[in-house]
Amino acid sequence: MATRLVDIAINAYGKSHQTAVTLLSLLRHSGQHIRTIRITLERRQPFDADFVDLLAHLGDRATIHRPRFWFGTRPTRTTWLLQWRPYRHSLRYQYAWETSDRPFLFVTHNDVKYTGDIIGAMLDRIPGHVAIGPVGQCWNCPAALAQHCGPDSYSTYRPNYTEWKALAAKHPGPRAAHYHRVVDPNKPWPLPECRVNEWSMLVDMRIARPLTMPFGDAVPLGALYGLDVGTQWFHDVLNNGERIAHFDIAPYAAHAWASVTGGGHAALVNKDVYDAEEERAWAYLTTEFPEYVARKAD
Repeated sequence: MATRLVDIAINAYGKSHQTAVTLLSLLRHSGQHIRTIRITLERRQPFDADFVDLLAHLGDRATIHRPRFWFGTRPTRTTWLLQWRPYRHSLRYQYAWETSDRPFLFVTHNDVKYTGDIIGAMLDRIPGHVAIGPVGQCWNCPAALAQHCGPDSYSTYRPNYTEWKALAAKHPGPRAAHYHRVVDPNKPWPLPECRVNEWSMLVDMRIARPLTMPFGDAVPLGALYGLDVGTQWFHDVLNNGERIAHFDIAPYAAHAWASVTGGGHAALVNKDVYDAEEERAWAYLTTEFPEYVARKAD
């Protein structure tokens, strides 16, 4: 069915071997649902990373976007700049968001290993929702620490601002010092740590595109505008009355699977960590995708 063909949005900043694992494993398990892989190659790359061999291997299955700006982890604070297309298209995923003509866009980090047909499973469960994916950064959230809320109950636990402040004071998360900056007293829900994690998520573009800049008021998914990437988009679309479904990716994927630190950021600033993770990814490619390794060797 044509409507079940999706485009992929992925940003590539370093981790060329892990990026290869991400895309080759996704194609292996969900390739029947994929039309075009839309890759944003960041303007800067750590440790001289390059993607020449991977792009050659993917051939015409992939399109490449090279943004004018590189933001790194700098916050996006001004919405007026988001009206300027070169700036907006330099945000994660945004070029794919605006140029894809498919009804669904699958967004992935470049350090995920796929082990099952995640896109097919998400397509089956997304009807009635603007997006589906793993919801919550509950490990940081006062509401989860107080056992009031979790990924399956975030839509019903809605404290007012006074209740939220009391909760955050009693159960401060590790980023509590930033809450005053990002919580709207008039619309404190969803809570500031809450988002659909774009490690692996599927978006219904027929609903999401009209709501999101430049067509709507929602801040782009890839903007670091609230507390984290995607938190403001999550806040904006939910307060517009849309629903987002929680989806546990564990049976289908492992995020930061090659990490030696438990997360993905450390490798981008520490070459020893970076090299160790890339070596682990290369070993996996050698075992699981020998045709890719052989082509790279040539």
